Amino acid sequence: MATLYVASTETFVGKSATCIGLLTHAQRDGYTVSYMKPISVSAKHTEETVMDEDASFIRNYFGISTPLDQVAPVLVTQGLIEQIMRSQGTDFAKRIQEAYVAVSRDTDFVVLEGTNTWAEGGLLGLTGDQVSDMLHAPVLLVARYHSPFALDTIMAVQTYLGNRLLGVMLNQVEEYQVDFVQSRVMPFLERRGVPVYATLTQDPHLHGINVDDLFDHLGGQFIGSQEWGNRLVEHLMIGAMGPESALSHFRRRTNKAVFTGGDRGDLQLAALETSTSVLVLTGNIRPSPAVIDRAEEQQVPIILIADDTLTAVERAEAIFGKIRFRQQAKIERFTALLDQNFDFSRLYDELGLTTS
Repeated sequence: MATLYVASTETFVGKSATCIGLLTHAQRDGYTVSYMKPISVSAKHTEETVMDEDASFIRNYFGISTPLDQVAPVLVTQGLIEQIMRSQGTDFAKRIQEAYVAVSRDTDFVVLEGTNTWAEGGLLGLTGDQVSDMLHAPVLLVARYHSPFALDTIMAVQTYLGNRLLGVMLNQVEEYQVDFVQSRVMPFLERRGVPVYATLTQDPHLHGINVDDLFDHLGGQFIGSQEWGNRLVEHLMIGAMGPESALSHFRRRTNKAVFTGGDRGDLQLAALETSTSVLVLTGNIRPSPAVIDRAEEQQVPIILIADDTLTAVERAEAIFGKIRFRQQAKIERFTALLDQNFDFSRLYDELGLTTS
């Protein structure tokens, strides 16, 4: 049985997506798979219980029979923190070890999802380094590549983990950086003893959100068919110019959300003549019947909110690339990217899995 600890040093780098993609590929290759999130710092309270939503989703996605309280055995809640501060701690290491035995039973390949940073879990004496060491799990680091300074973090992790760092996956590489990453960054890391298992370019379909996500975040009033809520939003644009330059401005971006005042019917109609996924109208001003009719013809929903335009855009920017990875279309797209780019043969060899 092989175990892999998938780690990151920041949030929203694609860690959960990577876990799903690795497990899906291994399952297709004939291996029995399982999953565990040893420590969760993002537990959610429901009416019935406290749980980690990502762990619950992945457990259900793969039909894992192990109970959820073993798939995610340690939930760091405010109550748990206060309990630890009162010196009423539990043997969390034992709880994780027992859960690991349960999730790995009769399994070929177990993926452990790490915390967002190495510091998380320190209060319990169980950082990512300590958990991966305790469970004898080699570590795959998922790192967002934005500039060569991203190498600082990767090299620091190597210093921290030593031989337990199996390698790195560079994610969200912008298109213009791909040649540099492949010709300079990857060879550098390989020479320094950090295998690069994949380099994934930034994909607007993965980075973007849909209209429903935007509406859930912004609130307000939704005008249009609920079916249009699935439309993809890849860009945000502000409409604040004169009508004579509006069309050329809006044609610069496709699949966009256009933010403008509810009283700017001229800009709203111009946006509807281009590739627009949703109109976000601010100031709580309802659009004219002409705008509503044209939006219906183009099947473009309208979100009506009370915020001013700049505030609305700032709020929307806060969720871009930060929507939890639970949409089937995004899962399939990311898994396909891994299938095309990830060196699974190398991974299987390192983990001692024989290729089916």
